[in-house]
Amino acid sequence: MKAIYRCAFFLGATMLLSHCGSSTVTPDISDMPAPGTRAENLTINELLTLASDAQSPQAEAYILQASAIALRAGDLDNTAAILSGIEPVDDLPIELAIEATRQQAELALLRNDAQNALELANSRLLERTAELPADTRRSLMRLRAAAFIELEQYLAAAREHTRMAETLTSPEQIADNNNHIWQILTAAPAGSLDSQSTLVDSYELRGWLELINVVNSEQNNIERQVAAITRWRDRWNQHTAASILPDALAFAVELLNSRPQHIALMLPLGEPAGQAVNEGFMAAYYHAVSQNQQVPMVEIIDTSGVRDVASLYQQAVGLGVDMIIGPLHKESVRQLQSMEQLPVPTLALNYGDDWRSNPLGFYQFGLAPEDEIRQAARMAWQAGHRYAAVLTPAGEDYRRIQDGFVEYWQSLGGEVVSQASFGGATSYSDVIRQLMSIDVSEARAERLREVLPRDNINFTPRRRQDVDFIFMLANPAEGRQLKPTMAFHFVGDVPVYAMPAIYDGRTDANGNRDLNGITFVDAPWVLGSDDPLRISTGEVWSPASGPVQRLRAMGIDSFRLYARMSQLENFPGIRLQGATGILSMREDGSIRRELIGARFVDGMTTVLLPETPMPDVAGN
Repeated sequence: MKAIYRCAFFLGATMLLSHCGSSTVTPDISDMPAPGTRAENLTINELLTLASDAQSPQAEAYILQASAIALRAGDLDNTAAILSGIEPVDDLPIELAIEATRQQAELALLRNDAQNALELANSRLLERTAELPADTRRSLMRLRAAAFIELEQYLAAAREHTRMAETLTSPEQIADNNNHIWQILTAAPAGSLDSQSTLVDSYELRGWLELINVVNSEQNNIERQVAAITRWRDRWNQHTAASILPDALAFAVELLNSRPQHIALMLPLGEPAGQAVNEGFMAAYYHAVSQNQQVPMVEIIDTSGVRDVASLYQQAVGLGVDMIIGPLHKESVRQLQSMEQLPVPTLALNYGDDWRSNPLGFYQFGLAPEDEIRQAARMAWQAGHRYAAVLTPAGEDYRRIQDGFVEYWQSLGGEVVSQASFGGATSYSDVIRQLMSIDVSEARAERLREVLPRDNINFTPRRRQDVDFIFMLANPAEGRQLKPTMAFHFVGDVPVYAMPAIYDGRTDANGNRDLNGITFVDAPWVLGSDDPLRISTGEVWSPASGPVQRLRAMGIDSFRLYARMSQLENFPGIRLQGATGILSMREDGSIRRELIGARFVDGMTTVLLPETPMPDVAGN
């Protein structure tokens, strides 16, 4: 969603001094009247030449036009260099000062420094934005909203858009703004909006908060959800969304008449993974029945031991189904992915090859480690960490995890300074010593002992100082040994971010005490969400480990997704609160999961909610 929203932000927050184009453009400064002569159709170098010959503030106006061109072209280093020529901004006319600050904030946002962007966008200077044209104020509000989104402060981002609504006049502008607000609110983790209720400062925002709550409370029952939306519109009849409903909610009415009525579920029921997914799917199915929901007819097809799934797939099609969920094995998914066309929409429960083009109607959903890697990395980045050490088990599959983290971390602007793997005959102590270069420090001391009297050497090993966090993949048993070993080697103060495998899903304060301080991401279901299914399944299902719980949650979501696929496909920015995470659809039809952050504290898992944002200095 963030990538989608940022694209919208760029289109909406048009540069006040230039517009998109190549290095030669016509700067548009109609929203920010700069003193002096306006330069048109000039390159960056020509503008800077004019600036060198001009007096202030005309010189700064030329510089800002040049930096706007560089910023729009994505040349961030050049933008920063150009903007450095106009500090301080306090001596500039208000229009130029605000534009310089806005460009600096947008530059920080593009450099993945949302906190700095927000501080700039909330500077005291911008208290005077009420004096500026409406388009200029909207540009600044969009920038603040984009920064809040990057910091996962969704209610604060929505607040910026509700304030923006006061400046909008046309129905098209209002509809577009309402759609943005809804995308932002649906991206928020369950419970996080209510935890920031102190930010609610208007009738509009209170109405939006109630709307997202009533929609989320009935998101697994389309009939009730549509009725709840109708009741909300009657109660909040003066609200902008009452007259212009977000497109995704208006589309919910169409879902009532377009849901699949006959489904085939293809799973290897003879395998533990297939059994777990089936348990989750059927639990969600029978819960829907108990709530008097309309449910589809389900045909269950066992794929255990089947290598060529194509014949079973055609068998399912021959039953007259209008949707297929499955198969589960990656190789079977690849077989379907290679088909030129599929006769019915198919939600595969794994992922094929990302280099293949998918046939029409082919969707993919699973517990992809890529989602987990990226979210753990984003949490570390937002916490201010920049230099990572990577620790995973040895093996080719785990090497791909390492490579995936390194690639994403570097794309954020971070640096990976050390990597190590454990397993086999390698002791955990040796691995930590290698990861933190303690072995290098010990070798240096040994060389000194060879040339100096041993009685003259008082040696304490030193770890490398350029690591500010460790990204780790380990299961609970491995983690319970690795974390104390880190403390033994004076690495206990380095934050550790882990993937879901670190948690087995069980409440065990004594057993998990050695994991204290580890931050990780996991599915809401495993972390104890208030999903109504937890009560009913808790009475039926046997206790299970974390991996089985995650597969059951995947089965639950696969049932709940069947009726929502067309909504997710038509509205890519929309999110659903799922058992495995917050669900949305990518352009290629794959389902993205956004997990919940948690930390081990006194042997117990504590869910991490977004922090309340800083006070709004600008107040608009």
